[in-house]
Amino acid sequence: MKRYDKHFKEEAVRLVVELGRSVATVAKELGIHENTLHKWVSQYKEHKENAFPGSGNLLPEDAETRRLKKMIADLQEENAILKKGHGHLRKTPEIAYKFINQHRFKFRVEKMCQVFGVSRSGYYAWLKRPESRRKIRNKELIKKIRKVHQISRGTYGSPRITRTLKKQGITCSRNRVARLMRENDIAAKTRRKFKATTNSKHHYPVAENIVNQNFTASHPNQVWVADITYVATDEGWLYLAAIEDLFQRKIVGWAMDSTMTRQLVLDALRQAVWRYRPSAGLIHHSDRGSQYASHEYQQALKDYEMNASMSRKGNCYDNACMESFFGTLKRELIYGTRFKTRAEARQAIFEYIEVFYNRVRLHSALGYMSPVEYEQSFKTAA
Repeated sequence: MKRYDKHFKEEAVRLVVELGRSVATVAKELGIHENTLHKWVSQYKEHKENAFPGSGNLLPEDAETRRLKKMIADLQEENAILKKGHGHLRKTPEIAYKFINQHRFKFRVEKMCQVFGVSRSGYYAWLKRPESRRKIRNKELIKKIRKVHQISRGTYGSPRITRTLKKQGITCSRNRVARLMRENDIAAKTRRKFKATTNSKHHYPVAENIVNQNFTASHPNQVWVADITYVATDEGWLYLAAIEDLFQRKIVGWAMDSTMTRQLVLDALRQAVWRYRPSAGLIHHSDRGSQYASHEYQQALKDYEMNASMSRKGNCYDNACMESFFGTLKRELIYGTRFKTRAEARQAIFEYIEVFYNRVRLHSALGYMSPVEYEQSFKTAA
């Protein structure tokens, strides 16, 4: 088979492109197939100077150059294997065999065995070995773990997945679930740092901190906590005001808008009151943001016969429950998602709060029940 170096191809193409000669004529003159020259011309027009990377060498390689190239290729392959399999190095040969089997189409089996310090014969013997009953059970359990992880939108770690499986009647320990998740690269989404949004630099009066970091309640509609966060979209920021009931950690009111105004927090409050009709004396806790300290909002609290409570200045721990919810929302839904419009973000947040967070997601502070499930169990007991 004839081979042509980069310079040959470039000059052949220039005869067609720059001198305007036909492909048929040039191909006939150079003794190459017309289709071959057509391909070269297309590559040149698409990539110009980089049209023919690595197309042959002008001088034949000597033995030393070939040896060095092979050495570099081996080192690159070993480095790639180590990057993917570093977590398997100190584990049992069986774990190494699993890694080798999963990546056998990407790396050479011989090289992976060499890197992990196991024999090829051992690997092939492992392949032929019949699966034990425990392995079969683990495979079935992994399928169930993946399903729960998927339903949780990738947010559950081993504690919540274990609890969910036990609710389904599947007996397994948390350590076993954690090990299987680790071995199969199943992990919960990671946290990011929370950033405050409200502005406490104002001249409105502030309320006493009644809650004082006691985030417990003995019954629903006893203590509500409120706050604001923001979500990025291609159209700009979308602001979310939310109210959470500390008893069952349920989001009882929310509102979203393109601006962060007192009307936003008023809408969330009115929605919560309209839906849950709290009795007089409910404690409403928020930070010192101007939206919550405004005359309009404080008057609304008085009209609803609620007692206002506010965090100390600059102390994020005084409203930790709401900040925890917003952190969960962002970790489980917002981060890693690009919203083209505010309407798209609104729909996703609405579905997360009303369908998933309130009714499905297991809460560790509630004995791994969802807020609605916990509320129903309280009503049943009462």
